[in-house]
Amino acid sequence: MIYFFFILIYVPLTYQVNVLYKSNQNSVKVDVYCYLTKSCQEVCPLHLPQNRRLSVNNHNNEVMAVNGLYRPRSALARAFYEKQLNDRQLEEFDQTEWYRIDTSRISEELQKKFVQLHCDEETKEFLSSSIDKSSWVWTQIWYLLAKAVLKHFWSITDINGWLGRGSMFVLSEAQARRLLGAAGTQLGGGALVDLGAGDGEVSRRFAHLFSAKFATEISSTMRKALSGKGYTLLDAEEWWRGEFSCVCALNVLDRCARPRLMLRRARAALPPHGRLLLALVLPYKPYVEVTPDHKPLERLPIQGTTFEEQVTSFVSFMREMGFELAAWSRAPYLCEGDFVQAYYWLDDSVYVFTPIQEAT
Repeated sequence: MIYFFFILIYVPLTYQVNVLYKSNQNSVKVDVYCYLTKSCQEVCPLHLPQNRRLSVNNHNNEVMAVNGLYRPRSALARAFYEKQLNDRQLEEFDQTEWYRIDTSRISEELQKKFVQLHCDEETKEFLSSSIDKSSWVWTQIWYLLAKAVLKHFWSITDINGWLGRGSMFVLSEAQARRLLGAAGTQLGGGALVDLGAGDGEVSRRFAHLFSAKFATEISSTMRKALSGKGYTLLDAEEWWRGEFSCVCALNVLDRCARPRLMLRRARAALPPHGRLLLALVLPYKPYVEVTPDHKPLERLPIQGTTFEEQVTSFVSFMREMGFELAAWSRAPYLCEGDFVQAYYWLDDSVYVFTPIQEAT
């Protein structure tokens, strides 16, 4: 009986880890799923340690050496070994790079409205928690097995919601206070609505700065998580008929089929003193889970190759949509890790916009 249980657990686990391991070796990029963006994102090679990556040789039984050390033979052992190397690289990474921009590539107006953030204590707590969770071997095994079975019936969003995994981080409370404060936002009253809120972990950190918090989400498992965290759920198509002091669109604009429609609705839901808190991963690579070809029905006209050039292009587009930039910054879009490494990140541009008042 014990032997049967061992086979039941070890064989599919080894297969899953082997697939994961090989996929990471055969490409300089890996796919990281985010329940909030509802897509697989390609992580820039800069974000992954490359100089210590293990080489794979599936055609012989040689014991291969890396940096003078012997590489473990089994897929599971190799996965653990490489994770140690990857996590060591994360420890050595200069986290100030997450928040840095090249001011020579942006206009003087954008320079004045830029808010410099840094890796504060709440951000470090999230990273520390992610590191701890990635080392929970049996929990990670459970995630692998559950995903292998449930992916045939549920979306990845629903699976993550059910498992309670894949939490994300954009802004700490202190960072949100600073960014919103720089935009002249009145805190302590009004209502906040988080669009495509996932499990609410991202906006939870600062939603209490407003008197009431609302959310939209189409995933049933995520909706349950939101209800448990005190969010009032609104219909994903009708939410904009209310009025909100702050509309949060955190990394959903490039994941919805009609981003222009979402912005028009946000504009309609904001009073003159309202604020749109928006985060967008750059470079801009839209991916829509619900469309057959995973392409948006409306594509944002973002141009440029560098982070700063795309920021400039996006801000110009937002003005055409009726929004004036009040403050902006750069921050990492953090995600809890797995067997490969402790956490992942994408480059996020974060903005606070005010609605442009029509001339009377």
